[in-house]
Amino acid sequence: MRKNNLELPVFKGKNREKAIPFAFIVGIIAMLIIFLIACLSLTVKKEYKLHFSDNGDLDYKVYLKKNDFFEKNYLDMDRNYIASIIDYVDADFAYTFNSDERLDLEYSYYLTATLLINNSDGKKIYDKKETIIEKQKYNDVKNDTFSIAENVKIDYSKYNNLATRFIEQYGILANSKLVVSLYVDVVGKHAEFDKNISDKAVVTLEIPLTNKTVDIKMDYELAENENQVLQYSSTRITNPVLFIFACILAIGDILAIISVIAYVMLNRDSATLYNIRLNRILKDYDRYISETKITERVEDLLNTRGLRIELLSSFESLMDVRDTIEKPILYHEEIIGEEAIFYLLDDKVGYVYIMRSGDMVRNKKNKTSI
Repeated sequence: MRKNNLELPVFKGKNREKAIPFAFIVGIIAMLIIFLIACLSLTVKKEYKLHFSDNGDLDYKVYLKKNDFFEKNYLDMDRNYIASIIDYVDADFAYTFNSDERLDLEYSYYLTATLLINNSDGKKIYDKKETIIEKQKYNDVKNDTFSIAENVKIDYSKYNNLATRFIEQYGILANSKLVVSLYVDVVGKHAEFDKNISDKAVVTLEIPLTNKTVDIKMDYELAENENQVLQYSSTRITNPVLFIFACILAIGDILAIISVIAYVMLNRDSATLYNIRLNRILKDYDRYISETKITERVEDLLNTRGLRIELLSSFESLMDVRDTIEKPILYHEEIIGEEAIFYLLDDKVGYVYIMRSGDMVRNKKNKTSI
């Protein structure tokens, strides 16, 4: 019965060996296309705008010493005050943080009073800083908002007398003031975002010293309203169907590459196996082998010299003999592409290993059956 040959041209003859690199190239290109398809099903990082705001507030009253003119013992904010009758300043510092998302908040704050004495150009001559409220820290506040409220009583006379004594003792012309500041540091964490939300705020009350009248000023360093662009840190599958399809294609691509390689390896013909074996021997043992060019058959050559011929079953056996008698291995391809002869010439014996292409196929079948 005539055998049907259904092999593709790429799997025939010399082309069969080229199928392995060809399969790799096509497989890698296919894998890149599959990877692009898979990327369409994923959202690696997604931008998200998170809005938050903060707000500071200051309210104060100026309490007075006993005097002949003011009936009340304090004056409300936003006035001009006579320094000589100021007893203390009662100030309420407030801060509020709001976020559109519920966050794991960490925040801290503290309050300081700093006495500053500067020259007429605004350069600092003397400063003295003290902490009115030690640093307060709050962790793991799971909320979208929090508030801070602190009341402090500022001893105006204490700081004014200190500034006056300094200026008078050294006889200098200078300006002085007391700066009372609430410092707030906020960190907002969210498990899905790459970075944390960070906000710093300062709420300040500025009281002039060593003047006959006092004009108290307020200052706010706030983010107020801010949008921060954040990104998701984890990769998400947004199109499961497309992702599964890409995975199936990837598995199929890998199996196709393995199948092509396995097919080529299992279906190498005798000529291919012969050339692979011959080239490997000539490459691995090139320093022990000398190629000869003779016009007669090796067998006739050995008989002419009257040598007894010993046929060896493997090239490795011939190498063992070479190690013993320490003579070079001679090589001659008797039939190009089909039969190569390796031989050693001793005084009375010629050691010969004949490698034939037909033996390659038989050896392969024997190994398969085992």
